Amino acid sequence: MFHSRTANECIAEAKTQPIPRNLYQSLIFEGEITILFADTGIGKSIFAMQMANEIAKKDKVLYFDLELSDKQFEKRYSENYQNHFVFNDNFIRIVFARPFKIPNNTTYEDYFIESLKQEIARTNAKIIIIDNMTKLVSSDTDSAKVAKPLMDLLNDLKFEHNLTLLLLEHTRKTDTSRPISLNDLQGSKMKANFADAAFSIGRSAKDESFRYIKQLKCRSAEIKFDTENVPIYEVVQENSFLQFKFLQYDTEFEHLKQVTENERNNLVEQAKQLHLEGNSYRAIAEKLNISKSTAERLIKK
Repeated sequence: MFHSRTANECIAEAKTQPIPRNLYQSLIFEGEITILFADTGIGKSIFAMQMANEIAKKDKVLYFDLELSDKQFEKRYSENYQNHFVFNDNFIRIVFARPFKIPNNTTYEDYFIESLKQEIARTNAKIIIIDNMTKLVSSDTDSAKVAKPLMDLLNDLKFEHNLTLLLLEHTRKTDTSRPISLNDLQGSKMKANFADAAFSIGRSAKDESFRYIKQLKCRSAEIKFDTENVPIYEVVQENSFLQFKFLQYDTEFEHLKQVTENERNNLVEQAKQLHLEGNSYRAIAEKLNISKSTAERLIKK
């Protein structure tokens, strides 16, 4: 299982290997597993497509689009189905072959990974984007029991084929008045622990079309986009391309929802009433659109 060397031997061997390239604005580095997580409908796929097309100027990119139909994809990258955007030829979009049949005595997970390996071999691509992680396994990825084997499998795949992996994932229900953290990543934190990097997209409270990017983990460089320095974007469609258009840098605090004292008191009263009715912390969180930990704090207050 292990490979033993002196520290100097490790460095000597590392010196013979290429320096990992910064593939996109210090958010994605070559040879790493990166997780992009955000709430539903906030634009994960839009930003991932944008990054993929930019990276495809130099490298072949496989984008496993397991969410959108071809017609939905066309609409995003055209002007009302006319004047279509022309992607770089290195950008390869892959969807499920419908219908597909899993061979006997083969699990969904094994069939998915084997099919993925076939696409890698066929295209010789080294940069893989999977949209999204929920399609990697037949069950949910929330528990450590499922998340750890999944991340182990992806790490093995990364080393075996010298891949760069970007995985899209959802957030759990969050309180939009507080900064984004790794705890907002849906399910087991095991996913973040095994990833090399992680960043998230937040929705600005200033404007419905504004978004910001926040880095939560980066092993190959210092974090560039922290809570004091987040890039602000506007979601626009220009030249038939749905995209995040950069506006400026700002602090995360300026784009969080500002909760008034009356709103906070009202939330406490609602939580109290739901608790008296016998609702669990999880049920209260779902009904009030807050996190389970926030619901627990409100009840205790």
